[in-house]
Amino acid sequence: MLSHHQRRRTPGRVLRAVRFGITAALIAVTAACADSSGGGTPSANATPRTGGDITMLVLGDARGLNPYTASTSPQGDGSKLSALYDVLLWSDPATGTVRPQMAESMVADRDSLVWTLTLRADIRFSDGAPLDAQAVKTAWERHLDPKVQSAAAATVKQLTLTVLDERRLSVKLPSPNANFDRMVVRLLNFVPSPRTLASDEALAASNTAPVGAGPYKLREWVPGDHMTFERNPDYWQRGKPHLDTVTMRISTDTSKDVQAIDDGEADLALTVDPVTEADAKDKGLGTSEIALSGGLSVAFNTRDKRPLANPDLRRAIALSLDTKDIDQVFYQGKGRPAKGIFESSSPLGNIQLSLPQNDPNQAAALYAQATDNGRKPVKLTYSVPNTPRSVQLAQYFKGRIDAASKGAVTVDLAVIDLHVYPKRVQVDADFDITTSAIAADDPEPTLYQYLHSKAGPPNLTGYQNAQVDAALEAARLSTDRTVRSEAYTRVQVELIKDIPFFVFQEQIAAIIASPKLTGMQLYGDGHILWDRIGLRA
Repeated sequence: MLSHHQRRRTPGRVLRAVRFGITAALIAVTAACADSSGGGTPSANATPRTGGDITMLVLGDARGLNPYTASTSPQGDGSKLSALYDVLLWSDPATGTVRPQMAESMVADRDSLVWTLTLRADIRFSDGAPLDAQAVKTAWERHLDPKVQSAAAATVKQLTLTVLDERRLSVKLPSPNANFDRMVVRLLNFVPSPRTLASDEALAASNTAPVGAGPYKLREWVPGDHMTFERNPDYWQRGKPHLDTVTMRISTDTSKDVQAIDDGEADLALTVDPVTEADAKDKGLGTSEIALSGGLSVAFNTRDKRPLANPDLRRAIALSLDTKDIDQVFYQGKGRPAKGIFESSSPLGNIQLSLPQNDPNQAAALYAQATDNGRKPVKLTYSVPNTPRSVQLAQYFKGRIDAASKGAVTVDLAVIDLHVYPKRVQVDADFDITTSAIAADDPEPTLYQYLHSKAGPPNLTGYQNAQVDAALEAARLSTDRTVRSEAYTRVQVELIKDIPFFVFQEQIAAIIASPKLTGMQLYGDGHILWDRIGLRA
């Protein structure tokens, strides 16, 4: 997802950015919400032994393995990419800070307008080419090639990149941003060998023969079944990685992942479903999670001339819903009913503020007002991707709205094929209501993009609020937690007033692991750092 740097885009580029942003997260979340009956915590500190092989279960196959083709989300191809390419930086969920990995540092000048990326010395790609400042510049600039339709193109287009020396790259921004390093973590973290970028043919070949500087190399890819990655003997961290091989096997029925790990058929999986995580704990498997802001929400199209441009009607829908009931119906009471766009433990959110909900009398009054006591009925289209759980959620919300409005507001379901849904909903904005999934370890850049009026397609609801824009921009200019929290409190106040969406469930990202594994470290919105994982000694 991109920031305010987005301007004009080709339709293909917009669609690609969308497909691997909100939509990918939504499909992963709704695919994961399977019914389940029913731990431990995988240790990040136990000493791993050298050697051994593990199997990870993943939701689907990759379109390709270069960073321009693959989905960089954790629910997509993020685990594959971090194994192959490692990362420049990573955001630490324990501290909320951005930490260096292949980079030695990334620091801003006093005005947060020019950043300097300094790389560690003597890192090489698996083909022997140096990972230096020129390699990073070349990799970032390749996002501008319209043929690759990169989601990062609009961001890179506005950067001025200058190689200062072998290890240092200067990055001048179009406007100050004290949190630009978080943009790098989300959009520009995977750097391929410059030799794979030498021609269109070389780049295309790298889809199936990728060349990175990560802890593992691709050994085998059986499309539709699995990929096997083997230890990179030239990895820059001496003595790592710990494992000989990692096999990533496709598991389209994620409800069976916990049992497969418990039975010893697999060793590791990622989940965003609290029911699945609870089941893993019940079976004594290792689990480790990070709480994410954003959440699952009912999103309203607030654009002019749409029925839900009326804020009273949006408020009526919110007051028709009960997050605790939704949690019971869909998550067996094991989820985290949301109060708003910030997760409940976020140091940047104000836990005293919450979106309105569960007031049938006030909802009925607002429905009556919006429909002139039923004399001017309203028809809404609820657009959802064609997955079973997406449809179930939509049917639930339709039933609540129909009942609370006493038929004055009717909801028609539009079930849309997966390949059509991103363009229909986010690019063309052809919907009144949809279900949205946002996963953000920090408000930057994800929530900025979702809420800022000039963000383009990532602003799914078409929300326009000058006070929210100003607060988001103020928060972007600071790394001080108090300053940012005060700015985001102003955002929350406006969201409660305007209700462009109704967040009903907090997001998580969790590892489910065999007890024999150690060294699990999630970063960002659920990516894995592969240099640490190993088998217990």
